[in-house]
Amino acid sequence: MNSRDVAFHKEGDRRGYYQRCGAEAGIPGLSRIFDMLSEDEVRHAKALQALQDGLQVELPHSATLDGAKTILRRLSVQEAALSGFNGDLNCYGSAMDFEAANVRLCGQLAREAVHDWEKELFLKIAAEDEIHFTLLEYICDLLKAGSPARGGDAGVPDAN
Repeated sequence: MNSRDVAFHKEGDRRGYYQRCGAEAGIPGLSRIFDMLSEDEVRHAKALQALQDGLQVELPHSATLDGAKTILRRLSVQEAALSGFNGDLNCYGSAMDFEAANVRLCGQLAREAVHDWEKELFLKIAAEDEIHFTLLEYICDLLKAGSPARGGDAGVPDAN
């Protein structure tokens, strides 16, 4: 299996993983964030499949970061909202590992890309997976801390 095949399978695998995380979370806001992560994985998998089919691909912008920031702001100031958490933080850590590995893999594929548009696609997937990693990290920290009261955007992940 070549590096592109590995990337395609990883994107497809995480889709189902995020759907399970969302279903188990027990907190509607977290479930919605996992739905958004899953939707991104579908976008990534479709783009990679089109690439494998020989098509030139442009990945549309993801709204996951903006949507997740809104939800996380709300959750970070509502301690009671986090009390219904039923998920497994170890699963979130595993998801972070998957995201980090895919960032490295897509970086490698970008370096090996023959066409500029292909390089751009891999770099965009890597950047979105970095955002996923950061969101997961923030969710873990938020759940471990029991929702420290924070005002505004304090502590909420940003794209930079």
